[in-house]
Amino acid sequence: MDEVRIRKIRSSLLEASTATRLTILLGVVASLGAVAGLFSSYLPLKIGIGVIVGIALFILIYRNLQFGIILFFILNLTIPQAGPGLDLGIKAPVVGERGIHFNLHEIAMAMVLVAWLIQVFLKKASWREKSPMTISIIFYVLVSILSCFVGLLHGAIIWLVLFRFFRTALFAYMFFVVLNNVRTRRHFQQLVIALLICASLVAAFGLVQKVLGQKWSEKVAKEVFGDLLGYSEDVNIVAGAGPTQVYRINSTFLHPNTLGGYLVFALPFFISLLWHYRRWWMRLLLLMGLGMNLACLFYTGSRAAWIAAGCIILIYGALGIFDRRMVLAVATALMILVLIVVIFKPPEFLKQRFVSQSAKEATTGRLTQYRLALDFFMEHPIFGLGMGMEGQRIVENNIRKTWAAVENVYLTYLVSEGLLGLASFLLILIFYWAMLLWARNNSRDDDFICFNAEAFMLGMIGFAIPNLFGAWLLFAAPMISLFWFFLGMGGSLYNLFREEKEGW
Repeated sequence: MDEVRIRKIRSSLLEASTATRLTILLGVVASLGAVAGLFSSYLPLKIGIGVIVGIALFILIYRNLQFGIILFFILNLTIPQAGPGLDLGIKAPVVGERGIHFNLHEIAMAMVLVAWLIQVFLKKASWREKSPMTISIIFYVLVSILSCFVGLLHGAIIWLVLFRFFRTALFAYMFFVVLNNVRTRRHFQQLVIALLICASLVAAFGLVQKVLGQKWSEKVAKEVFGDLLGYSEDVNIVAGAGPTQVYRINSTFLHPNTLGGYLVFALPFFISLLWHYRRWWMRLLLLMGLGMNLACLFYTGSRAAWIAAGCIILIYGALGIFDRRMVLAVATALMILVLIVVIFKPPEFLKQRFVSQSAKEATTGRLTQYRLALDFFMEHPIFGLGMGMEGQRIVENNIRKTWAAVENVYLTYLVSEGLLGLASFLLILIFYWAMLLWARNNSRDDDFICFNAEAFMLGMIGFAIPNLFGAWLLFAAPMISLFWFFLGMGGSLYNLFREEKEGW
């Protein structure tokens, strides 16, 4: 009888605790609703509709976190700069950089994060999933906090510092959201299929841009992306033809270089998953997606993305020899032969991108940036200048200089956060690659784990190499969010492999 009473008491306490949490939650929602109602008469219709849609969307995401994660991923993969976003009205000192703002996919990400935290508070969701990457990510966030104080000491704008850190923390927490909620093969496969479909659509639209030409692209950029979707005029850049450069496509992304980095991110999935999906029609779709990806990648004119794609293809050639996938080895050999022929007789597009006046000016400009960055790094080698110092005027030896991010993420880290910041970033990449390499090499009899791990591993290589020539990780939101999402997906895949292996 005593045990029965104890169980009843525990059950009643649990129900009371749950009821208390629900009461608090309803109170918060009711308060927010009251505030929204109070100011509704002063809000424009567009903002009012946005608030109503946002609340409805949040309810859907709360009821199904996987829906929210997929929604964020699709928005990030297709229209990452689309509005109406949340513009905070704070302008960064960097000339030409858009003001501080949050895009649609970032707002969706924030909704997922808040919904997950509420569910954790109500004990309806897990938050204790472990990962080999956890320590490195926590270290990265702590270094970012330290960098905020260093930036303030050097005179950075406080609101810019807070925004930089908030966005860093938001993306870092996205890793934990994905890690704790993408926990089944079905959930994981849904996201990979979304990546394949969205990357194919973006590449197809890029090819349409190429076929219909620059005037059509600029018209669509103004009327559709600008007027209809709300892209800022400073965001959607069509690198058009001129006396010193060729017309380059950008599809739905900020710039041709950003599109190139995105396509290289997705490239390995079209190749590796050919060995996972064995039905002929699936392989046909993958080959079509691969063809569009490569063609669109070429017409972005992004030299950094081309170099990354070449490195990925060489790695595939080596894997083909070691894994006895001779198709990969033969395809790599053929591409090397084609490249040799192209070097001796390059098409006009390649000539313009490598030997034109604009290409020479870009190279000279980068070298000047690199020298300036190294000078700043040598002055502050350990902690750097601090977060938020981009565009600030700095006094060094009685000479006033302006520091802006260079076209190299690693040098940018060295200047902004010093050796400590660069080490924290590289530590994340090392753990990511080591974790997925271990999963791939120990799951040769499981195509799902093996080839997804290979794709995510090489996709991150497609991110790391172009960042030798661009600072997308810090200043292009689509690339930052994809980077952290890939980290979370990699962690989830490793946990699937580990749990099933332990179950065996």
